[in-house]
Amino acid sequence: MNNSLGLPNLPLLWPLLGCSLVVTTAVACLPTLLLSSTPAKPRPRASLAAGAQPLLVLRSSRGEWLLNGQPIAATALARLLRRQQPETRLHPSAQLPASTVANSLAWLRLHSGKQASLDLAIR
Repeated sequence: MNNSLGLPNLPLLWPLLGCSLVVTTAVACLPTLLLSSTPAKPRPRASLAAGAQPLLVLRSSRGEWLLNGQPIAATALARLLRRQQPETRLHPSAQLPASTVANSLAWLRLHSGKQASLDLAIR
């Protein structure tokens, strides 16, 4: 038995198709609903001493270190961190794998007298 379009007349096809579309849409909307109900609260930054500026250290995708926007050798950066012991914030390149970011942060913490923190730009 065929319908007017020449397709077989299957009585369960259309209700199953409708149910699958409803379930698929609900599952697709679920992450948005869950994220919007509990917004993330920003963590307060550690307070700096009066007039102290944190060092902004960037690790490029080519493995170069940049200090406050200027290229710097790893040995010079290590000397500076040991001598001044400022607060340090690492801004890794988005192209770096997580293992490289973890190694860079561990290196900064090893050479810095104060804790180095990781700042990620989340868009």
